[in-house]
Amino acid sequence: MNRSEKDQLTDEIIGEAVLSLLREKGPINMRVLIARLRSMETSESDPHRREAIARVIAEISATTVSGRRNGARERKEWSGDNVHSLFGESASPDGSKKH
Repeated sequence: MNRSEKDQLTDEIIGEAVLSLLREKGPINMRVLIARLRSMETSESDPHRREAIARVIAEISATTVSGRRNGARERKEWSGDNVHSLFGESASPDGSKKH
């Protein structure tokens, strides 16, 4: 299976999982998506798809853990003054306000 076929299968698997969650009108988040993918993995009879589902679960899990680490780092950075003017001290060249 070449790279584009793997990517397409990955997209199809994620799409199937998300569509099944949408049909149930339940919440959609990473935890629920991973749980649905695990359920799909246990019921899948095709070994190639089962392997692909396991790969998707691992990728999403790694991304989620990485996101949590980055989020904690960003919160630390935001603990101080996090408002910065994009235009320096004054937005207009002559210092007067437009509004």
